[in-house]
Amino acid sequence: MGTLAEAIPEELRALERWVCADRDSKRPMRPFDGGPASVSDPATWGSYEDARRCVEEGIYEYMGFVFADDGYVGIDIDHAFEDSGLLSDEALDAVTACQSYAEVSKSGNGIHIVCRGSLPFRGRNNRAGWEIYREARFFVLTGSTVVYRELRDAQDGIDMVLSEHFADAPRDGGGSTGPRILQPTWTVPEGSRVPLWPRFPTVGSGSRHISLVSYCGQAWSAGASEASLLSMASVANRRFMDPPLDDAEVEQIARSVTRYRR
Repeated sequence: MGTLAEAIPEELRALERWVCADRDSKRPMRPFDGGPASVSDPATWGSYEDARRCVEEGIYEYMGFVFADDGYVGIDIDHAFEDSGLLSDEALDAVTACQSYAEVSKSGNGIHIVCRGSLPFRGRNNRAGWEIYREARFFVLTGSTVVYRELRDAQDGIDMVLSEHFADAPRDGGGSTGPRILQPTWTVPEGSRVPLWPRFPTVGSGSRHISLVSYCGQAWSAGASEASLLSMASVANRRFMDPPLDDAEVEQIARSVTRYRR
């Protein structure tokens, strides 16, 4: 575990937020006296060194990081790999959107993403292989990194995951108010009967991704062709996003929306 554990970001290792777990159990355990831990009781959490020592001495097989509503978000994707061993398109989209610490889970077939950001609820399981949490949950961390090893701010990536995999999740209050899906106002040019472009209020950095996903989803549902969707998204991005998203991210949004049936 030694070398792999060192791949876990130092920012997380410095926190008194660590528990342990056995191979076949999801129950967190205290890393300092062998008793059960609680994800809602900081007195039962220990240091990274406590947890690592327990694993190295064979007391427990894994160590885990507890999310405690202070700016860290964890995304858990089950069955993230295709039979070929490559990441699925949806998992790759999430990893590249967040561009933050990502690792293979203990099952060997899932992905954990840990990043800085906020959620409009404590946590959710969409019952389709995706979970996301800001508190009252722990992730077993393996240190087996995928693509990104640095811990980063990733609100736009979080917003994308919310819009694509947790769109129907109820908001339970507390913490951030979360992303706001903006509904465009379609305008009809003088002398025409056809609405051409939507009008958005200027969208700030925290909601750009989810707003563009919302727009693309509506355009796709309304019958826009796959070829025209990227062009429409690019124009909306330049006109209404402040600052505009990168071209690669706009392309990723348009490509992901066209995977859904109309």
